[in-house]
Amino acid sequence: MTVVFTRIVTPKSGHLDRTMKFAKKRIKALKKAYGLKVSLNVRMGGPAGQLNMVSYHDNMGDLEKVRRKIIKGVASGKIPQPK
Repeated sequence: MTVVFTRIVTPKSGHLDRTMKFAKKRIKALKKAYGLKVSLNVRMGGPAGQLNMVSYHDNMGDLEKVRRKIIKGVASGKIPQPK
């Protein structure tokens, strides 16, 4: 069964541009490091400027493998993290 993983980011007021740049940088790093395809969506309505990063995985086991790699990648500086 396909698993959809979403990561929601709500930028601080006045920081949408900076948050959008960070999200794009992180998505690019995920693709380069792990071949992971992540789409970036912007919510219209509700919290203004809320970003949603979405990836699809074959199953929960696949998602867990990817999540472990990402956690290691963040710890090593391979994947950017928010400041």
